[in-house]
This record gives sequence, C-alpha cells and structure tokens, in this order.
Amino acid sequence: MRRLATFIAPYWAHLASGLISLILLTGTQLFIPRYAGVTVDEIIRTGSMAVVNRAALVALAVLGLRSLLLYGQLYFGLFLGHRVIADIRRLVFQRVQRWSLDRFAGWTSSDLITRSLQDTQVVQGALLVGLLDFIGTALTVAGITVMLFVLEWRLAVFTLVVIPLLLTAARLFGHEIQHVSQRAQERIANLASLLRQSFGGARVIRAFVQEEREIGRFLRENERTFHENLRISQLIAVQVPIVSFFTALGLVAVIWRGAGMVTAREITPGTLVSFLAFAGMAIEPATTLSRLYAGMRQGLGALDRVLEVLRVPEGVSDLPRAVDAPPIRGVVRFKNVSFSYDGQTPVLRSISLGVEAGERVAVVGSSGAGKSTLVNLIPRFYDPADGVVEIDGRDVRNLKLRSLRRQIGLVPQETVLFIGTIRDNIAYARPEATQTEVVAAAKIANAHEFILSLPKSYETVLGEDGVQLSGGQRQRLAIARAVLTNPRVIILDEATSALDAESERLIREAFDRLMEGRTTFIIAHRLSTVRRADRIVVLEGGRIVEQGGHDELMALGGVYAKLAGLQLEEAAVTSDS
Repeated sequence: MRRLATFIAPYWAHLASGLISLILLTGTQLFIPRYAGVTVDEIIRTGSMAVVNRAALVALAVLGLRSLLLYGQLYFGLFLGHRVIADIRRLVFQRVQRWSLDRFAGWTSSDLITRSLQDTQVVQGALLVGLLDFIGTALTVAGITVMLFVLEWRLAVFTLVVIPLLLTAARLFGHEIQHVSQRAQERIANLASLLRQSFGGARVIRAFVQEEREIGRFLRENERTFHENLRISQLIAVQVPIVSFFTALGLVAVIWRGAGMVTAREITPGTLVSFLAFAGMAIEPATTLSRLYAGMRQGLGALDRVLEVLRVPEGVSDLPRAVDAPPIRGVVRFKNVSFSYDGQTPVLRSISLGVEAGERVAVVGSSGAGKSTLVNLIPRFYDPADGVVEIDGRDVRNLKLRSLRRQIGLVPQETVLFIGTIRDNIAYARPEATQTEVVAAAKIANAHEFILSLPKSYETVLGEDGVQLSGGQRQRLAIARAVLTNPRVIILDEATSALDAESERLIREAFDRLMEGRTTFIIAHRLSTVRRADRIVVLEGGRIVEQGGHDELMALGGVYAKLAGLQLEEAAVTSDS
C-alpha cells in the first residue's frame, strides 16, 4: 500500500476532494436517522403537522446535497483510478522498453501483457476505486458507532460484542483471497500465452492437423483459470454471509435490550427509533466493508505482480561518464571479452578480435557457439563480464546508447514488421525521412518494384508481422530499414529460411549494396554468403578456433571445413530431390 501511495501522491488534490466529499456525504447519512428520532419525539409531544412539513423540507434539502456529494465522490474516485492506472501502465511500458535484452529471460510477452493490462485493471477496480469506497464505508461505520454511543452508550456496548468476530473473519479470508488472486492472475497470463501461440501458429497447427489438440489445451487451461476465480468467489461468498450474520446478531441484541429500556422508561421511543435506524444502517456498510476488504486483498495480489516488473533493474544503461558518440569509422575491437547470461555458464571465453573499417566478417559456428552473443555486444545489447568492446578506440560503455545505436544497423534473422504502412516500417528508425529517401532505400534493398505492385504502394497498411508479404519481401523491407539509417557498422543475422532462387538473388544483391563501404558482421548460414566475406571467424564453445578466408580454412580441414561440408551435402540432397 505504501508503494501505491507514491502513485497517488501527485493527485493529492483530487484525493482530498474525494475524501471531503466522502466525509460530508457520511455526515448527511448520519444526520437523517438522528433528525428522524428527534422529529418522532417532537410529533408525539406536539402532534403538530408543521413539524412533519418542516421535516419533509429538511429531508429534501439533505437528499439534494447528498446527490451532489455523491457525484463528487464518484467523479474524483474514478478520475483517480483511471489516472493512476494510466501512470502505472506508462511506467511498466517505459521500464520494459529500457530493459537490456538479458532482462527478458524468464518473461514471456504474454505474461508482460497480462501484467500491464489485466493486472492493472484489477488494481483499478479492486484497489483504487475500492479504496475510496472502503474509506467512505469505514467513515460511515465509525460515524454510526459514535452516534450510537452519543444516543445511548449502554445499547452501544451490545453492538461492540461482534467486532472481534468481524475482524477475525476479515483477516482470515483476506490473506487467502490475496494468495488465490495471484494464482488466478498467473493462470490468465498462461491463457494469454496459449492464445498468442495458437493464433500466431495457425498455419503450423492446420498443416499438422492439430486443431483439436489446441482446443483441448485451451479448454484445460481455461478450466484451471475458472476454478481459481471460482475459489475467490467461494471465499467471498462465505465471508459476506458470516459478516452479515454477526452484524444482524448484534442488531437482535440491541432490539431485545432497547425494548426493555423503553418499557422501563429509561429511554424514549424516539431514541430507540434513532438507535435502531443507525444500527440498521450499520448492517449494509459492515457487510460492504467486508466485501471491499476482500476485493482490496485481491487488488494487492495483482499490484504485487505489476510491481514485480517495476522492480527488475534496467540492466544496460548510460553510465554517468558516457558521452555522445562522434561519427564513427567502424573499427571494432574485442579485447579479451568473456560473457555469461546467468553469471555462471560462460558463453564467450576470452575473445580477442580486431575488425577494420569497411571489412566484412562472417561469423560461423554450430548452434550455441556464441555467434549472436558476440555481435550483440557491439551495440551494447549486453555488457561483457570481462574485457572491453571498442569502436574507433573508444570503450562502447563510455558512449551514450542512443548515439551509439543510431550508427549501427541491424538486419535480424526474424524480420520484425509493425502494424502500419510500408513507409512507416522502412522509416521506423528515421520517422522524419523524406519520401525520396524512403524510396531510395527501398530501391537499394530491391524492394521498390514489389512495393509499387501493392494496392496503395508505400501507403499499403501491413497487418501484424506483415503476414500478407512473402518471406523474401519482408527481408527486403528490413534491409531497406537498415539502409535508411546509413549506419557505419552493420550486423546482419542471415535468415535460415529457404527462399526461391529469384528472392535469393534479390536479397543477395541488396546485402551487397548495404554492406558496401561499411564494417559488416554477418552471422552466416549459407555458404554463398560466407564466401563473399573478407574474413571468416569460426566460433566453437565460445572461443575463436579459426580465422581466415574460405579456401584457407577449407585447406585447414578443421571446424569450418566440416561445417561447409555438411552444408554442401545438404545442398546436394536438396538439388537431387
């Protein structure tokens, strides 16, 4: 709750306005029963119709005021709920955007989405909006208690007997509701992950005729989610009647004792009417208080899941001594670099490598050799555990990330396209680019012709992941995106997917244009790409085991020769088939 208070603090004026409305609203609720009791005694004493008329006018005025105060309570409470949740979502999104890549280990995208949307929605409904309702109800109960003691303290004592029972029930049920709520939110995250996989893998599911299997997986997870939510409902369903019973028990005791006191003329009928009215008013708030408390515990469970994301350190970020990177030439040096994702298992071991400006270096090796990890150290997606990565003689850790990464182009293995127009996707890193610049980049990437064939050319809107485009077309858009940034260093993670001969040719030409005059690191999977590199670096077990040209390494008969031989065999099998 203390952390929640820090989110609410900037809106203290709205909170104060809501609380003032609550306090005054509580006052009007407490005024009516007391005024009714006094009026009953006065009518019995005078028998005057004027007293009745005056009471009716007062009641109308109080009800009108109560409506205005209720509006204030609802408006300020709802504003606070929506505003704070929007802020929390903003903070979560900003934090995740600033995570270094290693921070994503152990998190699925579906889990992060669920925490950002579903969990925050629970926090808003059960905690923020419920908080003001809880305070208002608590004020009502407190005010009623005070009025009961003012009216007749001996009767009020009867109402206090049930308080320990109410508190015990709230405590016991509240803790369990919070724990079950956390489990329920985790189930929803699992359900979201399953849906995402199923919708994203629709082609594979249908190709292998696994529709019924996926339906079965969904139904099982959906039932688990249902049972967790049902457990919460069962706990609340048991708690509320228990609280209501104890509260009614106190009211029965008051009626029994109060009737005896009226008979003995210890109190007036009007006092008993007021007392019973107040006591009756306490039943619903006491029950509501119990329900709201249960809801708040549910909200706390969701809040814990949201705060868990905010507690994750950002990882790689600008150091205090960092400066803007000047225009770079592209000389890259790895000096005795080691790296581990978990701090225990080494992925790179004492790597030392120098690459000159404009040199094309192909990085090859078996799966898990450390190829992607090595090149990901250049734009500081990660920091090495030991050693230094330099660009033009400067430790990349001493350069501001924004200025460093703007001069490094990336063409990933899996092309990522965003929902938006083709122009937006090409100009993703440079939204201010002119149409002429975008078209020029597309031409270099051999994408211009196929773009013109689309219904709206560069303004054609792409769906999620650009599903209406072929694999080769998506790759060429990724190349155009990199071309537009005019980087001095290129990281090219070659796609493993097979393409038709024409697409291969177009992409190879685009790669050659992109790499011209730029320092290029190619994570290569095709022999044709490797052979066009100035130098080949072979990784095995996180170490550089071989370096040189294609012919030189083939003659050596080592790791590279084996990898090249395997690919040639695969190519032969493919051509025979």
